[in-house]
Order: sequence, then C-alpha cells, then structure tokens
Amino acid sequence: MTSTRLHRTTLIAGVLLAALAPAGCGSASEGGGRATPPPNSSPSDVGATAVVPTTPAATSAAPTAAPTAADGTTYAACRDGNCEVAVSEPVEIRLRGSGVLAVRKVLPDGVDFDMTLASGASSNGTLKGNCTLTFTDGGGGSSCSAGPVGPPKPRSGTTALQLVSVTDGVIILRLVTG
Repeated sequence: MTSTRLHRTTLIAGVLLAALAPAGCGSASEGGGRATPPPNSSPSDVGATAVVPTTPAATSAAPTAAPTAADGTTYAACRDGNCEVAVSEPVEIRLRGSGVLAVRKVLPDGVDFDMTLASGASSNGTLKGNCTLTFTDGGGGSSCSAGPVGPPKPRSGTTALQLVSVTDGVIILRLVTG
C-alpha cells in the first residue's frame, strides 16, 4: 500500500513539475532531468524524488489562426476609400474617384507600393512593420509603433494606408479615407 501511494505521489509530482516548467518556473534541463534530494535526507525522501521529463508535455498550445482581412481579396471594397484587404502578389486596387493603390511587390516584411489619389497627388515607397502612411493633396507623413495598433481615425481630406499584418507571404493592408 505504501509503495502504491509513493508511486502515485511521485507521478503526481512529476506531472505538476512538467506542467510548471514551460510556464517559466524553471527548466527541466537545468538539473539533468532529476530532482536532487536535500543533503540530509532520509532514504524514504530520496525514493520520493520526481523525474521531470526533458521534453515538453504531450499537450501543446493550439496553433493561432493567421489574421484575416475584413474584405478578404475583394479589392472592389476599396472603391469607397475604406477597406481591409489581403495581398499576396502585385495588384492594382482602384480607390475613390480615379485613385489607385498599386502594390508593386510583396516583401517578407512589408510591401512596395505606388499610390495616386483622385486629386493627382502621388507617392510611392515601402510600407513595413506597424506603420501607417498618411496622404493628403499637400503631402504626407508616417507613424510607426512598437506593436500593432488599431485602425486610424478618418480625417477629412486624408487617406491612410496601414500594414496590419504579414503572415506567410500574405500582407493585410487597411485603407481609411476621411
């Protein structure tokens, strides 16, 4: 009976230690995979040491789904100046009036583009990271952040182009026109 209880206690301790190790409470590989008994332990204490596996537990986190664009690849959704589309290859997207957003090249971390507004104002460049480019008839600007940001607020006379995400060669672009 004591042997069964000891085995059950050892098994429970091993499972608990295996669950805590990946959560930042230490590494199983630091001690060679076996808990070390205290220096003045009795033989029964030594028998109760837990074996900690050196590989992750059989359960793993579910894979996270790749972000999806609200308008998918329906580029016609951009005709009103507001859309969120997925781009994986060069494409010309018609914007409000006679405006055009031309994606010239999809990069591993961004996109090369040309943009012409209905007024005739134009710009080109590379959009990467968590950046938003803002265009007006009189010029433009950019803002970048350390992490993801929400959609830009529409401002009168302004068109904003934002890189939402880059996943496996698919760029999600957001366009907001005020």
